[in-house]
Amino acid sequence: MTLGLGEVVETGAGIETAAPAPARSPEISNGLLSVYALPSIPIAFLYLPVAILMPAYYASALHVSLTDVGWFLLFSRGADVILDPMIGKWSDSTRARIGRRKIWMLIGSPILMAGAYLLFMPPVAPSGWYLLLASFVIYAGGSTVGLPYSAWGTELAETYHGRARMAGFREAAGVVGGFLAALVPAATGHYGHGVDSFTMSILGWMIIVLTPLTVLIAVAFVGEPPAKKRVEIKWLRAIPELLRNGPFFIFCGAYVLFNIGGSIANATMVFYLSIYLGGSTIVGLSLLTLAVTTVFAVPLWLWISRKIGKHRAISYSLLMAMAIFGLAVPLLHRGQGMFFVYIAAALGVVSSGYVTLPIGVIGDVIDFDTLKHRVPRGGLYWGMWSFAQKVTPVFGIAVTMQGLKWAGFNPSGHNSPEALLALKYTFCYGILPFFISGAILLLYFPLDSRRHAIIRRRLEQREARAQRLTEI
Repeated sequence: MTLGLGEVVETGAGIETAAPAPARSPEISNGLLSVYALPSIPIAFLYLPVAILMPAYYASALHVSLTDVGWFLLFSRGADVILDPMIGKWSDSTRARIGRRKIWMLIGSPILMAGAYLLFMPPVAPSGWYLLLASFVIYAGGSTVGLPYSAWGTELAETYHGRARMAGFREAAGVVGGFLAALVPAATGHYGHGVDSFTMSILGWMIIVLTPLTVLIAVAFVGEPPAKKRVEIKWLRAIPELLRNGPFFIFCGAYVLFNIGGSIANATMVFYLSIYLGGSTIVGLSLLTLAVTTVFAVPLWLWISRKIGKHRAISYSLLMAMAIFGLAVPLLHRGQGMFFVYIAAALGVVSSGYVTLPIGVIGDVIDFDTLKHRVPRGGLYWGMWSFAQKVTPVFGIAVTMQGLKWAGFNPSGHNSPEALLALKYTFCYGILPFFISGAILLLYFPLDSRRHAIIRRRLEQREARAQRLTEI
């Protein structure tokens, strides 16, 4: 099952010998990769506090209804249908002395900071409409920083395993951001604070401080490879071509499934730990444990990906996480919150694979598209990828919140045994079919290290021929 790869990487052997392959540029050093990875720290705050803590914060502490939390978050993502692909397209075609990716990161940073203030520290009593506005601002800023940043990373490292190494550094930094985000509720929980305004305001200020600091350091010290050619993307033509890219369709589809399942667990995790297990102070400790073990397992999964390929490593990581989640978590009862912390430690180790490796895979998919269509469109691909990653989980949150309300669950008051069971079964089993389906789909992903090596060799030969023609 090659899904369009065959005519590009399996045939036309004469292309490989038409010109000698140019010497490979040296791989970017680990030191520069570490600096490049720094903006992943504040970007990670968009996933842990916003995805896991924010629904519970607005429903429990700020008394916005479950229905409004779910559906207004979904509506705020509707703009991403246009916004994310457009930001990706603009970053592909922008010309700026500082760099086409860097300029957009600098534009997006103050937007992200403003969104953090509005969402984490609302200056007025919020409603569903306020949540709609605040979440739109923070995600618009996150897209304006994150999409060009992702495209920049795939241009810094061009080889199959080089991209895995880049992804490892970047996602390790992202997990460090997750660690810092989890450290805050763990520390405030020690002093009796749950997911309240005190905890969330600290998280908001961390985004406001870390965003300009990390972005400016990365922009100042890491070079951006120049665009090889002027990119003019025909919008109406490019989107159907992108959707016909077989490897991208499979990989993005698998992560759509994964994100729907993950959003169900994220939306109910705080409720499950604090209300069902009865341990509001272990929310931060569980998230902190998960973040720490995920960081420590990154080298393990990079080694595994070199042995079996990135897509297989991601698939096995998902399946192992589901084995732990589906078998161990349902056995817990009220008062056993600390046992969930131990399960979270194991989940961090096995989930590090699907957290760390996808960025490198998207870079490989972009190379395939560049070879096939002769136009580098990394920003557009990252825009579509980001849109799929943000909209689908919010849809899962909306449906989950509505389902809990129908089951009679009350996030800030008394709950019947039936409502608590509905919460437990949603948290424990809602994730399983989506993760398992996504893992199986990834096993059919056709772009492995051998095929990517052929793609890179032909791209380099094409560049060498173009260079010789300019010299004649």
